[in-house]
This record gives sequence, structure tokens and C-alpha cells, in this order.
Amino acid sequence: MLDFNALKARDIMSKHVVAVAPDDTLEDALRMMTEHHVTGLPVINSRDVCVGIITASDILNLEEERIEESEGIQEKPMYYNADTGRWEPVHMYLSLEEVPELAVSEVMTTLLVSVTPDTPLKDVAKKMHEEAVHRVLVLDDQRRLLGIITATDFVRLIAERG
Repeated sequence: MLDFNALKARDIMSKHVVAVAPDDTLEDALRMMTEHHVTGLPVINSRDVCVGIITASDILNLEEERIEESEGIQEKPMYYNADTGRWEPVHMYLSLEEVPELAVSEVMTTLLVSVTPDTPLKDVAKKMHEEAVHRVLVLDDQRRLLGIITATDFVRLIAERG
């Protein structure tokens, strides 16, 4: 049986983490997310310090803000939804052509949810639940990235060892 009390963050963290720099473009970040099949990327500065994280949620929030800003300026396109029998607005999606030069630093979240390598795994899970996040960064005392733990890592742990 799996003993969560004995496991630490270091036991399940992914050590090979794809990251971006603050001055990389949003287009770069989206391309990396797509290529590596991830929904979030740590942001590492030139001194190897983790200064933020950019996630698919950050990008969706950007899109929502863009739509809200355009409300009232132009009429939203509509389509007829046969399932509901009503006309509904067409949801706009972020177009890379419109924001390729936007820097990651302008969109990233700077409030990091992190743990140390020695954090007990049950505390990692509790933190993820309390913060309502799908990933936590594993950082050393200098905020250097050592790894990442995602909800998928917990699923893998249970599937392989449970």
C-alpha cells in the first residue's frame, strides 16, 4: 500500500522542466506549451531565479480582458445554436497574430505556489487543494527551480504504486 506520509516532493517531482524567460514572447510560450503538451511554464530570469509562471489560465484571462475591452466598441458576432434555439455570441479566441510581441512578463503570474524538495507529499497535495492550482513549483531557498509537481504526477503515483 502507498504510504503518502513517507514521500516527499522530491520523490515525484518532474526534474526536466520546460521554462521560458520573462522577455520571451507570448507566442514563444504558447508554442512551447503546445510542443511539450503542458499547460504552464515557469518563468526563469537570467540569474536562474524563478520569477513567475505563465499558464493557459493566464492566457485565457488575457483573452477575456480583451473581449471585455472590446464590448461596446463593436458588436459581437452571433451564431444560431440549434441545440438551444437561440442566437449566441461567437466566443473569440486569442490570435497569435495579434499578440506575438507581447512579453511573457506582461502576462505571467508572479505569486508563486511553491514547495521545497523536502516538503511532505501530503502537504504538497494540501497546498495544491487550498490554492486551487494544478501545479506547484519545487524551489530551493534561492528560488531556483528544481522541479515541478502537477496533478498528473499524483495520478501517475497512484496508478503505479497504489
